[in-house]
Amino acid sequence: MPNRGRSYVNQSISFPPKLLAESKTRAKNLGLSFSAFVQKCLERDLSDRPDIIFRELGGTAQMAAEPPQSPPETAKPRKPRK
Repeated sequence: MPNRGRSYVNQSISFPPKLLAESKTRAKNLGLSFSAFVQKCLERDLSDRPDIIFRELGGTAQMAAEPPQSPPETAKPRKPRK
């Protein structure tokens, strides 16, 4: 039977403990799973494309986020299993 609807891919990311706890609480308060909350945040960011501004603590300097300067890493070839 063919797959219907959306397909999903797992992606592991790391969070500072406090950010993870606060994000899970926010998701729960909104009636969303953590995964759905993160997806909605990313969808909104990618659709609105607002400038991302970093501010120095205790300072007023601002700078827009810049794209990575190094080229993306290429996948290493896998060794065949024995």
